[in-house]
Parts: sequence; structure tokens; C-alpha cells
Amino acid sequence: MNALLTQVRREFWEHRALWIVPVVIAALMLLAAAAFGRIQLDLGEPGIHVDGPTPKSLVEMLVLGWELPFLLAAAVQGTGYLIDCLYGERRDRSILFWRSMPVSDASTVLMKLLTGLVLVPLGAFVIGAAVSLAGSVILLLRNHDLVLNGQHVMALWNMLSWLRMQGIVFYGLLAALLWYAPFAAYLMLASVWARRSPYIWAVAPPLLLLILEHMIFGSNYVGRILGGQFHEFLHLAYRLDEYSAFDARGTVRAPRSGGDFDISFTMHLLSPGHLLASLRLWIGLLAAAAMTALTIRVRRYRDET
Repeated sequence: MNALLTQVRREFWEHRALWIVPVVIAALMLLAAAAFGRIQLDLGEPGIHVDGPTPKSLVEMLVLGWELPFLLAAAVQGTGYLIDCLYGERRDRSILFWRSMPVSDASTVLMKLLTGLVLVPLGAFVIGAAVSLAGSVILLLRNHDLVLNGQHVMALWNMLSWLRMQGIVFYGLLAALLWYAPFAAYLMLASVWARRSPYIWAVAPPLLLLILEHMIFGSNYVGRILGGQFHEFLHLAYRLDEYSAFDARGTVRAPRSGGDFDISFTMHLLSPGHLLASLRLWIGLLAAAAMTALTIRVRRYRDET
């Protein structure tokens, strides 16, 4: 256990941006909420009354708005980290030092994959959850005199809704980690394979395959695979077919019956059974395992002298 914790600390020591960036984002968002967090629904005076139905998913949308920047930042940081982690240790020759330690190539590669694919997104989720709670409280206190359809905005806050939204986001995060595991493994393979310019090695092969397929066959199967078919993931992980606010491509649109759409953020939205029954998910996990094994082998037998 101590060796595992030491390896985790090593990754965050060597790549400090992994924890500095979300902390900076959290500080900026909370400062902005404290300084400018005024909800303006009209140009009237404080204590304004807004006619119309009270939004049913106000807390959920507020929480999602707070946490989305952290999840997007984690996706960008995780991608950059996975592309650079194995190449960087060869570039600065630190691999020679770590090979003198009782740490196997398999444990090193798996720890780096765990860091980029799991720990960075989970850390972003934890920080985003804390910021969403603190930021929502700040906004509610600053707008305590706002009235929506005869109900004060303070009365609209529901801790149960906040907890339910955390469960929905956490489930989506775990589902995304499984779905995009082969892409993470491929990035690490590009990192360990490249002798220089790992970003080019990560982008060039799939781009060439995409161009060649389009030129020779006129199809776009590679493009759909590389895109991760985000809409397919959404429809497997969530019951979006039951909500008219989403079309077949996973984009928001108006309901069939007209009027404003409203998404019900309930636990019934989740469909882990459909996701786990997906053949594409399991093929992707097998591909991730194969590419990870190849990454370990390349790192073990590559001559760094």
C-alpha cells in the first residue's frame, strides 16, 4: 500500500498541473460567485417576482453548471498527461533512475494509466462537488430576495436534489471511464512508442486511417470509432430515448409536442444494464487491455542508453 501511495504521489509531484489547475478553477469560480454572483432575470429592482412555472430542475442545472468546467478540464488534462507521461520520463532520463528502484514496468504503466484515466477525473469530480455546494450557497445567499412564481429562491434549494445529482454525475463519470478506456490506452502506447513529438504520433495514425478509408472506400467507420460515438454512449448509459429533449444524435432540441423542454434528473435516467450489455464496450475494454500489455512490453525492452 505504501508503494502504491508513493507512486501516486510521484505522478502528482512530477505533473503538478494535475492538481493546481482544478484548484485555480475552484478559486476563480468561488471568487466570481462572491463578487458578481447576482442572478438577473429582469431589469427590475431586487425582490422581483417572476411569473411562470417554477423550474423543476433548478438545483440540478445549477450543480451541473458548477461541475462541468472541472470535468472538461480533467478531460483535457488527462489527455495531455497520457500522451506525455511515458515519453517525458525518457526525455528527461528519469526512467533510468526509476528503473534502479524496485518498481516493475507493469506497475509503472498501470499506475500512470490509473492516474490519467481514473484519478484525475475522480479528483475533478470531488472538487467540483465541493465547489458546487459552496458556490450554490453563495449564490442563494446573494439572491435571497429573489422570488420565482411566489416562492423565494432559498426555498427552491433541496439537499436531496444535490445528492441525487452527484450520484448521476458520478455514474456518468464511471461509465465514461469504461467507454473511453481504449482511447486512454492508445494515448499511452503513442507516448511510449514515440522517440519525439508524441502528440504527432497520437494524432497522425488515426488521421491517416481516416483519410485512406474515405479515399478508398468512401465510408467513415474509422471516424465514428475515433469519435467514440458520444451519442451512442449517452443513449447506452442513460435512458435518453424517454426524454424528448434529446434527439438520436444526443443533441438538445424542443419536445415533439411543442413548448419548453424539461429534463427530469432522477435515478430512473440511469441505465447501467444497457451499457454493460453493449458489445462495443467489451471489445473496447479488450482492446485497452491489449494496448496496455503492448505498452508495458515496449517500455520494458526499449533501450534508453
